[in-house]
Amino acid sequence: MDYLRLKNHLDKLLPVYVTLAMILGFFIGLNINPEKYKEMFHWLNLAVVISMIYPMMINLRLGELKNSMKQGKQLTVGLTMGLVIAPLLMWLLIYLVSLFHPLSPPLALGLMLAMVVPCSSMSIAYTGFTEGNLELATIIVAFSFILAIITVPGWLAVYAASSNISVPTTLLIITIIEVVFVPMFFGILTRQYLIKKRGAEGFLRLKPLFPAVSLIGMYLIVFLIFMEKAKLIAKKPEMVLIALVPLVLYYLISLGVLTYLNRAIGIKYRDHMAITFPSVGKNEGTAMAIAMSAGMGMMAIPPAVTPLIQIPFLVGYVKIWRKIAKMWKCEKVENEK
Repeated sequence: MDYLRLKNHLDKLLPVYVTLAMILGFFIGLNINPEKYKEMFHWLNLAVVISMIYPMMINLRLGELKNSMKQGKQLTVGLTMGLVIAPLLMWLLIYLVSLFHPLSPPLALGLMLAMVVPCSSMSIAYTGFTEGNLELATIIVAFSFILAIITVPGWLAVYAASSNISVPTTLLIITIIEVVFVPMFFGILTRQYLIKKRGAEGFLRLKPLFPAVSLIGMYLIVFLIFMEKAKLIAKKPEMVLIALVPLVLYYLISLGVLTYLNRAIGIKYRDHMAITFPSVGKNEGTAMAIAMSAGMGMMAIPPAVTPLIQIPFLVGYVKIWRKIAKMWKCEKVENEK
């Protein structure tokens, strides 16, 4: 089977499949009683979460971490933007949007969750498409996942306290360990086993299969979220639409600011791309997994709709990479006709 073709197909049509999963889940959810199947949904959610996170971790190259000391400034900018500035920016945007249209507390918390999770699983691929520094992108991704155990519950607890929202911090920490670090541990072991069993070339042939399985898992989670919350969404459809407003503003501001900031502080073009995609793009599959595993389904709605905004913005940034590179007067950029 051509795993690379399957992966590319699922990547290319991600917005289409996410939309179809939302619509299908919504219409099925209107005609069933989710409470009746609560126990079944619990185990089904857990199985789908594992099917999404575990394959993703098989491709995580933790061996690249040793190179991080050589790129201290770039690593600091990338992690600060992704783990500190992004949540602060979303906090501000939630406040501004709320001045015009009040957001329900669970929806606001879901928007925060969408910004405090680690990097997008596609960030390394996007970096490669723009001739960016793949090694640096890998390092930022790895550190972001490791730091998630502190940043996710930390930010949510701070935001919840200031907004008078009840958040089970201990449960969140346990959930992150379950959905991030346990799959990471077994993912590393699986990677080592496959390389030993099949060799480096055999592993490379299998490599595209893992993100493909993760993408299918993400589509299933989106389906389950909208199926379980269909009746609530039907009563208040504006809550999905209003969640898109701060998300659109976030991507516009983040990509614009990073483009000019990195150039201003002397970061090279290749490193800029390696910083931008991991810090701006978010792993919404992980966000949905955390919300669903912690039993906070309403929080999962903003991460579920985020790919509809994130994908066009990041793909659009990839499409104009040559123009962006010219801002750095990059010598390796091919001359356009």
